[in-house]
Amino acid sequence: MKTKSASRRKHAAVKATALLLMLLMRDYCAAQPGAASEAPGNVAEGTIAKGTVVQGKVVTERDQLRERVFEEASAGAAQLALQEARASADAFSEHDLLQIEALVVETEVHWGRQQSLATDEPDRLAQTRAALQHIDDMLARIPAGDGYEDLRRAVLAERVAALQGVGRMKEAIALYEDLARSPQPMPARTYAAAGDAYTYLDEPRKAAPAYERALHTPVEPLTPSLEPHALKRIDVQEGLFFAYLDAGRYEHAQQLLKSIAASTPIRADLAEHPEDVNEDYGRVKKLQAQYLLYTDRTREGVAALDKLRHEAPFDPALISARADATLVQQRPHEAEQVYTGTLVDHPGDVETLAGLGRTALQLNQYDRAAQVNATFGDRFPDNNTVKTFQHDFEAYQSPQLIVAANGQKGNSVIADNDWGVDTQLYSMPIADYWRIFAHQFSGRANTGDGNSVSRIRNGIGGDFRFHGIDAAAEVDRSTGPQAKTGGAGSLSFAPDDHWKFSAGVDSNVNTLPWKAYQAGVTGRAATGEIRYEVDDYRYFEVGYGASRYSDTNFNQSWVATWYERLINTPSHLVATWVELNTSSNTLTNTAYFSPHRDLTAQLTAMYQWTSWRNADQSLANRAYATVGGYRQTDIGTSMLWEVRLEQQWQFSAHASLAYGIGVASQRMDRTRETSKLIYLNLNIPL
Repeated sequence: MKTKSASRRKHAAVKATALLLMLLMRDYCAAQPGAASEAPGNVAEGTIAKGTVVQGKVVTERDQLRERVFEEASAGAAQLALQEARASADAFSEHDLLQIEALVVETEVHWGRQQSLATDEPDRLAQTRAALQHIDDMLARIPAGDGYEDLRRAVLAERVAALQGVGRMKEAIALYEDLARSPQPMPARTYAAAGDAYTYLDEPRKAAPAYERALHTPVEPLTPSLEPHALKRIDVQEGLFFAYLDAGRYEHAQQLLKSIAASTPIRADLAEHPEDVNEDYGRVKKLQAQYLLYTDRTREGVAALDKLRHEAPFDPALISARADATLVQQRPHEAEQVYTGTLVDHPGDVETLAGLGRTALQLNQYDRAAQVNATFGDRFPDNNTVKTFQHDFEAYQSPQLIVAANGQKGNSVIADNDWGVDTQLYSMPIADYWRIFAHQFSGRANTGDGNSVSRIRNGIGGDFRFHGIDAAAEVDRSTGPQAKTGGAGSLSFAPDDHWKFSAGVDSNVNTLPWKAYQAGVTGRAATGEIRYEVDDYRYFEVGYGASRYSDTNFNQSWVATWYERLINTPSHLVATWVELNTSSNTLTNTAYFSPHRDLTAQLTAMYQWTSWRNADQSLANRAYATVGGYRQTDIGTSMLWEVRLEQQWQFSAHASLAYGIGVASQRMDRTRETSKLIYLNLNIPL
């Protein structure tokens, strides 16, 4: 059976023979009468030792030595060939020696890739670092001049892969872009390394062309291989597939996936046992499932991964992908169990460990996340999954700024116009689970009687997040005529992936009607919510709130919400909220809006178009339409409606900005009014 090593030897022999013929032609031409003086490194005609005549040409012992050395160099024994060539320096020019040494460098970079993928030990990059040092030393020794330009370019192409292999991605990209200015193509492995570097730097729009060139370059193209951790066509295709997805090129990703599936047989041609299933075929099936996840068809993607796991229950890559899908479904507890179980059988699997770290952050298990981060250290500067987790961990360790601002004009029952800005600034974590924060609210309203009212409240507090528990407490002080010192607290607990219970108290609330503040009324409130989340497609929520105003009014409210995602495609989403709420007040003859009882039933539909995506960055455009009925005791039932337009910029996985405008109409106290609104929400680590 034709093995991979035999194929490499045959390929190397062809390269060596072609190279030898070129060298012999050069020597033959130099030896002819009238020829120019002999090139450096060539042996003069008078020094040729005994030889043989082959097809009218003299083949000397020197020629035989050169043939053997170049064949060894091209067949994978470049280091041995270099030693032999240096021992017979009279038979090799300086260019010859550097050319053989370039093959040594290529082999060293290849070995470095194998070592980095085969082990997780602290010295996993030692071979690549040594190869990079060798490259830099060699570049310093290559003479200047056009005669060595091709050799220099070949060594620089290997330097791209070496830089990427040790995690120096920006340097790798800068060198690649410099080399790419020339129309001369480069080896497939150089383009693939550039694609990996772009991917690491979250630049999928630049990664895709690099991967495409790796698949089509005529210089040392990708060939089938059974060598462990050798760069294969499926590796580059997978990189291109995710680059398409991260760039929002979903149609291209789907076309590529169809092409890969069509060209990947179930049985491997080079398999030791012909009946074995092709490993690449399994990877194609996994990519098909991951395409569904990336395009938010999570239920179908999970079903596909479950089917694959049934066929290969111990494959850590499939298990990790299934756990990733569970995270997408917003089920971190289940994902934690899968990751933990996988690590029992595959304790060194880097992808699984990174997934466990991400899950720990979602579950407020910051001690475990810190352990994972310490385990990685700086051993994996080349691993994109590790980088993603480390960025998540850095975001957790950063201060956090949250701003919510809104304004409204036109609803005179509440206020002719009003605005408010609520700002929270969190410190870095203290002892893993604690943060201190500053909380500031500023607002102002014109109430239609020629007067205005403002409210400012400043607070400081502490936040505690631990294994599904999220608690906060603050002390605050409001200013103005109703200046008051108060306190607020909140507590939420998520025991599993479906249930979440929340409660809160506030003795100096900011949510009273503006005319109540104008009348000197303050209030305190308590709230509670229960939420049941089926998955990322559906949830149900019930909430209750009770507020006691300083004028003895007692306000109660109940809210029930049903969320359903109806349509989901890579760039488009349609979701609905059905909401029922009712409220009551014990005082009705007040200066502010206070109906004895009211009831609202409304349906909100949201359409989202993601018009731009680049890795974790995206722009989502949303349109909301709300229609419903409002019933107020002793007044009757009327229709309400609202339309909103919104944009959300996702700057990274943890930083976002959303803003929008809207128009709403509702009858309150026998008066129908149309109001205009504007709002902004910012959440960003500092």
